[in-house]
Amino acid sequence: MGLNPNQEKIIQQLVAQERLLSKLYTIFAEQFPNYADFWAKLSKEEENHAKLIEKLRQAEQKGLVFFDESKINIYSLKTFIDKLEKTVKKAEKGEFTLLSAFAHAVDYESALIEKNVFTHFVPANTKVKNTLKILQSETFKHIENMNNMRKEATGK
Repeated sequence: MGLNPNQEKIIQQLVAQERLLSKLYTIFAEQFPNYADFWAKLSKEEENHAKLIEKLRQAEQKGLVFFDESKINIYSLKTFIDKLEKTVKKAEKGEFTLLSAFAHAVDYESALIEKNVFTHFVPANTKVKNTLKILQSETFKHIENMNNMRKEATGK
């Protein structure tokens, strides 16, 4: 099979966005000690997502998955990544409150779901299908957990 250069670039960007989210959550873990365990867990899961996407790239080379880049493009991903990089820089400067950290994180995770990021891989076997389910379900779980923690933090 083999990925064309455009598909390869898109997958690299998908990995990059997961790693940026991991970095953002690591920063939040340092800045909000009462929620450090929560943010650190999310960071670790985002790093794992990056590794899973890399494994999906390798699976594509073996014919175990097909990558369909329809409705996703390099430019929209670049815009997303640029925005995320700016958010990381703001976080490094300590420009977020706990509540705004939750809000930004929910927005980013929701954008991944809305863009159907993980549905662009079409599995050829159950193992790959399960990997995709993990990516999708953990992203939904991140949103749910963040909303719950935000409610806890505000007492609402």
